[in-house]
Amino acid sequence: MADLHESLVRAFRRRIIRGGMREAKSPMPTYRPDIFAERLSKSGAVLEQVAVEAEIHSTLFSEHTSHQLLRMHEFMTLQRAKRIRVRGFLLVPRTKNARVHASGILESLFPDGTAIAVVEAA
Repeated sequence: MADLHESLVRAFRRRIIRGGMREAKSPMPTYRPDIFAERLSKSGAVLEQVAVEAEIHSTLFSEHTSHQLLRMHEFMTLQRAKRIRVRGFLLVPRTKNARVHASGILESLFPDGTAIAVVEAA
């Protein structure tokens, strides 16, 4: 179970780093995503941030996952208020059930909508 989680994280981390992002420490002390990366300008200003929460199908419905998604949404709202472009992802295995359940969780937690996107990885 932990191996699947780690393989998801490794694969997505590789994709983000190839896209020009650098891993960084999360600026919020209460929120620790599985992957946090940012793109900086030459002067050191933050241009874009990415927060990723990876979950396997058996842990999608846990209380921890709900809390992490709520914190991610709060983090994204705060960063957008500072005019920092931020993207949030819920990373799940590439199965139909995982994708459908992840979308359902996001819809139930955020009935008005959220910018957190469901992403599948092998």
